[in-house]
Amino acid sequence: MLRKLITKAVIKRELPANPFDGEMLPLERLRLFQWMQVHRPRVVLEVGAGVGGSTFYLSEALKQYGGKLYTCDPMRKPPQDFLDRFAGTLDFRSLKSVELIDELIAQNIVPDMLFFDGPEIPELALEDLQRLEPVIPHGCLFAMHDWELIGGRNKKIISIKSEQVRPYIEQSSDWEPLEVLSGHQKNVWWTKGRWDSVGLCLYRYQGNAARATVAA
Repeated sequence: MLRKLITKAVIKRELPANPFDGEMLPLERLRLFQWMQVHRPRVVLEVGAGVGGSTFYLSEALKQYGGKLYTCDPMRKPPQDFLDRFAGTLDFRSLKSVELIDELIAQNIVPDMLFFDGPEIPELALEDLQRLEPVIPHGCLFAMHDWELIGGRNKKIISIKSEQVRPYIEQSSDWEPLEVLSGHQKNVWWTKGRWDSVGLCLYRYQGNAARATVAA
């Protein structure tokens, strides 16, 4: 009960109130918003808007300093009042991720942060990342929800979306880990429940050293 009260207090103090539904756990929402505030990316590409859980916090942070979020989902979309709230900051397109990526590349829009939370298709996340690696700048951030793999202590981990992209990134010298929330152990003492994440990662791209500027 005490940790539940502490969790509510921390989230209320540190995060903007979100009136929209979402699937991320409180600590995951907090970390994502904090990463945005610390690193201040200017152009973010999100794969998998869903109903707008992570999209809300990305948009709130970007709105504070004039950044831009490009996001897509071919099956679902945030409600209209959500889109109206972030007009000028959020560019939502009802497209598959490969379609949005190709459109951005064609328009010379180069993200300096990627956030993946797409469908349960393991090869898709890897294909999207490999499609982006030739064009993203040195220092580009990569974050992904559902980063944890099945098979550990937390039996609630059921997502398979990171099965291919996680080992690819972990074995690559081009990606530097900055922070990873575990899905199989508590990450902070004050969160409610036995588990406080299903896995959330933040990496920084060390490739393309000559391409250190972002075309917005």
